[in-house]
Amino acid sequence: MTKRHRLYLLLTLVALLVLLIFSTNFYFIRWLAVDQEHPVPEQVHSRSLVNESDALMKVVGRTASIQQLVETRVVRLKTVFKNRNPRYDPVKRGLVRSFGAKGYNISTVWKIASGWPSGNEIFPQKDEKIGKVIRALQEAQILRARNTPRGTQLKLVFDLAGKQSVLFKPSWYGRDARLEGPVYSGKDRHNSEVVAFHLGAILNLRWTPVVVGRKVSLAEIYAIADDELRATMIKNDTRQCVYGKCHYCRQSETVCDDSEGGTLEGALLLIIPGKFAKYRSPWQRTYQNGVSAEWERNDGYCAKVKEQLPLERLLDLIDAAVFDFLIQNGDRHHYETREDRVLLMDNGKGFGNAFKDHFDILAPLYQCCMIRRTTWERLLMFSGGALTETLRELNQIDLLNPLLTKEHYIGLERRLLLIYATVELCRDKYGSKILK
Repeated sequence: MTKRHRLYLLLTLVALLVLLIFSTNFYFIRWLAVDQEHPVPEQVHSRSLVNESDALMKVVGRTASIQQLVETRVVRLKTVFKNRNPRYDPVKRGLVRSFGAKGYNISTVWKIASGWPSGNEIFPQKDEKIGKVIRALQEAQILRARNTPRGTQLKLVFDLAGKQSVLFKPSWYGRDARLEGPVYSGKDRHNSEVVAFHLGAILNLRWTPVVVGRKVSLAEIYAIADDELRATMIKNDTRQCVYGKCHYCRQSETVCDDSEGGTLEGALLLIIPGKFAKYRSPWQRTYQNGVSAEWERNDGYCAKVKEQLPLERLLDLIDAAVFDFLIQNGDRHHYETREDRVLLMDNGKGFGNAFKDHFDILAPLYQCCMIRRTTWERLLMFSGGALTETLRELNQIDLLNPLLTKEHYIGLERRLLLIYATVELCRDKYGSKILK
């Protein structure tokens, strides 16, 4: 073989090697973009939105991969999702005016509130009487107190002046507490119940109880408690404490009056009238380490849910998932209905960790790829920081303000962008028919 032939052969081999490497890398990048078990690399961020949405549909149920696709989509959201919508301001001012403190008549104020609920709408969209009810909850004298054994968390029932019963959820954590572990870790957060009430009003998902923050003296509660409640109230040094009666209530775990003011923070929830039905959530967790639920394994899980539930109920559950994702309540294992519509009850597991987004809370949205048009339009109204601006102003009305740390408000805005991106990916695939 001549020297020239050897050179040609060498150049041919080099060319084949380069072609092989290029082809392999091209295939590898494409495989990463759609594989169910692998994240999306930076190299595929320039792919078309349609290809991204195709990938989303193929990885339904693979939450980590879906989340990365959604986070990629956030970067390229249009400015309409990141700028303030001028339509929010009159809505904000109307809410602040409705929620503001007003004088009330204790003999009639509770009757006003009991006449509000219709279906799952528990309080009106615009009514300055809301401020009267809020102020009454903040001020009305507590006449009697007792245990309520229902549920897994410590709650007390207070009878207020004017013959109105309310639930009291006590404070277990400071505002800056950071709970690690599963999304359902820890005890209920009383401030989450109050913020959930305000957020429901902002998003026009008025399915929550009316809630206020209030400080009570357990020493004074002891004097008006029934015998069963007194049996669960003990002294810790000079402080009055209570452990109550519930599934997880233990004498070793008490809440107490603070040593300085002699009071305990908590949330007062106005009891909703009417009959409720209770159902297991289709997206319930197993609450067992290493054991996944069907919705976490089955790519086509929503098709099964559609066969079991009417559209109105499914849309209610998707709205609830959006709401829960914003506050990070991943513990809605059951849901309650009033007049066959879903309520947003038990919102105490929100705001456990400002720095963590448990994306699988949003599974009903990204698995079903549908959302009410009215919900979507309301979310768009509060873009660009308007959501937390409005929420802060409503929070300031509460006696326990500040209800959230700055980091929690930042987390709310971050999650709102993730919701926008999720819906946009669904629209890339299915168009506007996802809006119901």
